[in-house]
Amino acid sequence: MGHRKFLVITGFETLATGIFMSVQHHLMQDDPHTKIVHVTHHLGDANWTLILVIVGVCAIMAGSCRYSENVQRWALIALGALWCAYLFAFAVQDFYFRGQIGISTLLTLFVLVGIFVEAVSDDGGGR
Repeated sequence: MGHRKFLVITGFETLATGIFMSVQHHLMQDDPHTKIVHVTHHLGDANWTLILVIVGVCAIMAGSCRYSENVQRWALIALGALWCAYLFAFAVQDFYFRGQIGISTLLTLFVLVGIFVEAVSDDGGGR
């Protein structure tokens, strides 16, 4: 089984995003009167940024070590679920507070599309 370069790269993206968001406390804004905005605001809390860091490190390990294909699949599933949640949160934040799509939503969409393409590729992409 070959190494998955994609998992390593996406793992570093996830790790860097977690570290960045743990430092930038103002990134996710809050409006306690709107429940969906209030819920998405919590994705900027320390617990969620720690989850980003942990999933990022696990993806790096799954891609760089000789783990089974099942471990690599679970890493892709965890990355996909996490980036999907952040895509939703960034989109809600952008449309509610700015009225238009922002760069964070757009870049998150590209990462998520890459994860989906990697998950369904026949050649195991990045091997």
